Amino acid sequence: MKPTAPQGRLVRQWRGHTVEVGEKGLLIDGRTVDRTPLTEKDAVRPQDDVRAHPALQFLPGGALVYRGHVQAEVHPHEVTVHGPTGTDWPPEPARPDPGPIGPAAERDDDLDIDF
Repeated sequence: MKPTAPQGRLVRQWRGHTVEVGEKGLLIDGRTVDRTPLTEKDAVRPQDDVRAHPALQFLPGGALVYRGHVQAEVHPHEVTVHGPTGTDWPPEPARPDPGPIGPAAERDDDLDIDF
């Protein structure tokens, strides 16, 4: 399926700034952050959790996620722009530390009592 051209736009007043998503991509206060617009390919599928979808998220701490990256941090008196190369989102879950491997894993911890 060929992605269709973007249609319409979303304009949101958020934390004292104007965030716009449309055919020109992502703009904050009229400043272009990412020129790539969202298409049908970026849409949330019915089986996906919309709260973790990487297309567009306004996070409580001020991070703005667009197309899978934290592209800006929006605060009432400042905007920090990271652009399309910002941190990946959602972040990969932390993996538990497997602990020591090899001879160190087999060492006796002296917690047992031998008679």
